[in-house]
Amino acid sequence: MKAKKKNLETKLYGRHACLTLFKHRPDDLIRVYITEAGVFDFRPLVRHCVDNKLAYHIVSAQELETITKATHHEGIAIVAKRREQPELKEILKSDGMIIALEGVENPHNLGAIMRSAAHFGVKAIVYEAKVPVAQSAAAQRTAEGGAEGPYTYHIDNWNDFLDQATRTGFSVFATSSHKGESLYQTKFAQKSILFFGAEGEGLSPKMSQKIKNFLQIPGTGMVESLNVSNATAVILGEWFRQTN
Repeated sequence: MKAKKKNLETKLYGRHACLTLFKHRPDDLIRVYITEAGVFDFRPLVRHCVDNKLAYHIVSAQELETITKATHHEGIAIVAKRREQPELKEILKSDGMIIALEGVENPHNLGAIMRSAAHFGVKAIVYEAKVPVAQSAAAQRTAEGGAEGPYTYHIDNWNDFLDQATRTGFSVFATSSHKGESLYQTKFAQKSILFFGAEGEGLSPKMSQKIKNFLQIPGTGMVESLNVSNATAVILGEWFRQTN
């Protein structure tokens, strides 16, 4: 089982995403872009750049839009070293919750999931998608600093992952809108993996056949299901209640 190869640098934007990276990994900064209006707000970061002879650039809001390819940059962008992380096989040796995402490719959904996962102490997110969405600046901005929480692994072989997870004692759960027991009757194991499928489609039939434990989030029935990021937050809240 191998996670897909990653680039050595990452570009991110947004106030909380950038300041959280600066707080936890100041030595990984490579280059900083700040609007003139944002210099006062980000003065500790500017001082760090000056003291450590790091490149920082004062740019217009329009220039920052060009650099980030986004309008929601909040006056700042950073180029930094990508965070080092352990091999996935090492993650599987210890207790905790792992989120597994099949076909969740919307960066805003994934960013929201990263935010909830960081809040509740999930140790890793494993996902299968056409591109490494978790590494995108849009996902990291939406995560509001949560990208510095759980490690993320972009994989393309669920069989290897599930085989190794089962061998190391993980219990695998998945959500469903039409089968399984209530979330509030579900007992999570110390080593748990929680699967979610793509928005609207859910898990593929092939993946559903591999999982035995399904759960539902009780509600009024007025809507068929929650958005995948909302469902993640609800379930993680119950998992956290049980295990902390």
